[in-house]
Amino acid sequence: MLQSMLLNNWSEAFVNLFTNNLGIVSIVCLAIGLVLCTIECFIPGFGVCGITGSLFCIASVVIILVTGGEYVVQQFLYILGLIVIIMATAILIAVRSARFGLLSKSSLVQNGTDLPKDFTQNDKNYAYLMGKVGTTSTVCKPIGKVTIEGQAYQVMTEGEYIEKNQEVYVAEVDGSSIVVKKR
Repeated sequence: MLQSMLLNNWSEAFVNLFTNNLGIVSIVCLAIGLVLCTIECFIPGFGVCGITGSLFCIASVVIILVTGGEYVVQQFLYILGLIVIIMATAILIAVRSARFGLLSKSSLVQNGTDLPKDFTQNDKNYAYLMGKVGTTSTVCKPIGKVTIEGQAYQVMTEGEYIEKNQEVYVAEVDGSSIVVKKR
């Protein structure tokens, strides 16, 4: 009985949703809520639009449930279905736009790094320093600076603390990484 009532009255429930005064209020709340949530998807901020939109969507569902009536189940499912479909569509469009569309060109989406365009990575190979002796010009804890043959280099230790003005030697070189130890 209940199943046949649910299946046969979908069109009547849909029409009643738009002709009933509180149904219209519910649809207006739903529309405002979905618009605000969609705005939050495309213009993220402090969440005011998202929170307010969610409250409007919840108010829409509550209005339908409180008013009751013979079509409450169908109307509830209509409203819930609309919320899910429209929000899923808005999120998918926002994600696609953030990757390929207008949103990807805005300052909201970070596409690169904060490094200047003329920045180049240090590709020097310091293998020629292997075994050379120098003096720490800063404290190495574990990273610091060492002067070797009048040239300053950024170095690291193997975790040990080395005071300033200590004599050290280059124990290991891996590309541009120089590892020193106390002499």
